[in-house]
Amino acid sequence: MIEIKNISKSFDGKQILDNVSFSVKKGECVAIMGRSGVGKTTLLRIIAGLEVPDGGEIIFSENARKTFVFQENRLLENKSVTENILAVAPDRKRAEYFLERCGLSDSKDKKAGTLSGGMKRRLSIARALSFGGDVYFLDEPLRELDEDTLNDIACLIKEEITGKTAILITHDEDSAKMLSDRIVYIEN
Repeated sequence: MIEIKNISKSFDGKQILDNVSFSVKKGECVAIMGRSGVGKTTLLRIIAGLEVPDGGEIIFSENARKTFVFQENRLLENKSVTENILAVAPDRKRAEYFLERCGLSDSKDKKAGTLSGGMKRRLSIARALSFGGDVYFLDEPLRELDEDTLNDIACLIKEEITGKTAILITHDEDSAKMLSDRIVYIEN
């Protein structure tokens, strides 16, 4: 379980998050939704331990292996598609499985920097899923995907996170309903 208790955060004197509290049960996927600029990504980064809140606390009930799909793709542009995955998840069979599932097998030897935006996004997802983990932090994982690809990748993500703890940031209510067990709305 993850307890988010009274999280507050300001930037340049502007309050972004003010006493945000909720919990995420083990094995549950919670989507966080709200307008642009409301602090969704900041909250996710605080929960993941990548950013420090001004107030409040995050409590993990157990030591968890964390997996990320960041809002930015964060790829090794000069490395091949396969090398991008193997850099964080050295199990080659698992990497090949997720490359296939994400429709990237034919591009496995291409440099990541040569891929289209949607292909880069799929590579980021394949890398995260190849790594695996106990807790998934997914920041707009389906952005830059066309509708057909979006549905396929959403189904793959759902398969992989079922039974695992996940926090999802999205603007798309349909994606939130498809991937999550419940939705938390935040506003400022």
